[in-house]
Amino acid sequence: MGRSATPASRLAYSLILIFFLSVNLRHIVIYVIAITYRADLADAARKLKSLLNASELDCSNKPEKVVVLGGDGTLLETIHRYPCVLDSLVFHIGGGRINFYRTVRVGEMSFEEIAKRIAAENYNIIDFSLINTKKCFALNEIIIRNLNYKKLLMFKISSNSFSISGRADGVVIATPHGSTGYAVSAGGPIVDVKLDALIISFIAPYTLYLRPLVVPPETIEITTYNDAELSCDGYEEEHGREFVVNKSDRRLHLAVFGEFDYYERVSQRLISL
Repeated sequence: MGRSATPASRLAYSLILIFFLSVNLRHIVIYVIAITYRADLADAARKLKSLLNASELDCSNKPEKVVVLGGDGTLLETIHRYPCVLDSLVFHIGGGRINFYRTVRVGEMSFEEIAKRIAAENYNIIDFSLINTKKCFALNEIIIRNLNYKKLLMFKISSNSFSISGRADGVVIATPHGSTGYAVSAGGPIVDVKLDALIISFIAPYTLYLRPLVVPPETIEITTYNDAELSCDGYEEEHGREFVVNKSDRRLHLAVFGEFDYYERVSQRLISL
């Protein structure tokens, strides 16, 4: 018969087991996938959530990957409500009219195939720049308007490169990819997403020499002579008469299935309702 283990040998065995477990645990990576969605897509979200073993989006969990199910507005709302998604890899399952920032459109492939591609890391990653003020980030544009919508906004805009004054219903400062949004509706140019620039457009300019500008990504200071409000991607954030807009150090990291054809997406945006 074998001898019983002594207390000392049992202790030594336990210490060795703890050591190997601690070494192995260092190599275990836990991936947290979170999902957020537009309310009318709740059923689709539940299915995708089950396939991905995902949780509801909560910044306290620091998700590595975030799935956004809805249109571009849902994506912008997610960035506004949950800034932590800028530290994650975002999969935008487009369920809107335009879906400019889509990974894939709803219906283009099955949810099973989407989950399989995410798990296999079968995607490309595109980084999109943001602009910011002291209180908010914007993926598309920042808009400054008179707090009293019935009156014109009087303003001065300046940076290291230029200075311009005038009156208009509002000022739009956009990123290159955001140039396809409200900026182009205000008469601004469509700017290639690869350019490092900012776009300034004017809403119904009363001062006729105010034309759209493409400027270096420098700090832009805006002084107004009326009480004004500033919004980031449609979300009101600041009131006052002095505003500072910068190109942000943060990025939206967007996963796309296949290649990202910027001009094909621009064309779809221009013919959309």
